Amino acid sequence: MGDAYAKRVLLTAAGDAVSRGIASTLAKHGCRLVLLGDEGALAATAEEARRCGDGGGGVELVGLDLEACGEAAADAAVDRAWRCFAGLDAFVNCYSYEGEVQDCLSISEDEYRKTIKVNVVTPWFLMKAIAKRFQDTKSGGSIVFLTQIIGAERGLYPGAAAYGTSLGAIHQLVRTPPPPEMYNPECSDSSSGAKVSKNAETLKG
Repeated sequence: MGDAYAKRVLLTAAGDAVSRGIASTLAKHGCRLVLLGDEGALAATAEEARRCGDGGGGVELVGLDLEACGEAAADAAVDRAWRCFAGLDAFVNCYSYEGEVQDCLSISEDEYRKTIKVNVVTPWFLMKAIAKRFQDTKSGGSIVFLTQIIGAERGLYPGAAAYGTSLGAIHQLVRTPPPPEMYNPECSDSSSGAKVSKNAETLKG
C-alpha cells in the first residue's frame, strides 16, 4: 500500500468495524476517500479516517440510501462522488445486509427481495455507474467487492440461504469478463483471504 498516495477511492460503508478499518487504513496510506451511504452513520467513520490521514479535506461523504435507491439515484451519487476529487481510481463495496437467520422455506418475499437488492442490485448499479466513467474518461480503475466464505461453493451455512445466494451472485458478477478498457474487478473473501478476480489490480496501481 506504500504506493497508494493520491489514489481516490469510493467506499460504500455502514460504519461497522470492517468498513472503519478499511477507511482508516486507506487514509493512513494517503488515499483520498469518498464514503457512500447513510451520512449520519458514516460521520464517525469519516472523522476517524481524517485523523488517520493528514487531517485535511481528504475524506468526503455522499449520502445514498443503499437499501432503496434506484439506478438513477445510484448514478447521481457516483457523479457527486466523482466530482469530489475530480475523478476516482477505485470503488470498494463493503456494505451488505445479512438479514435474519432462518431456513429457506421461512424467508418472506420482502426479506429475500431486500437481501438481493442491497447485496446484488445496488452494487450492480454502482459498478455500472463508475465503470462507465472509467471507460468514458479512459482512466481505468479498480473495483473491489468484499464478500464472505458463505458466498463461495464451500460456504454452506444453515439459515443463510438468502445471504449466501446474494454473495454467490457477487462472486459470479466479478468473474464475468468486462471490456478490458473499463475496469479491473476483484472480489475479496474477507473471512478467508481468498479472492475471485479478473484482470485485477490492487489499489497500489
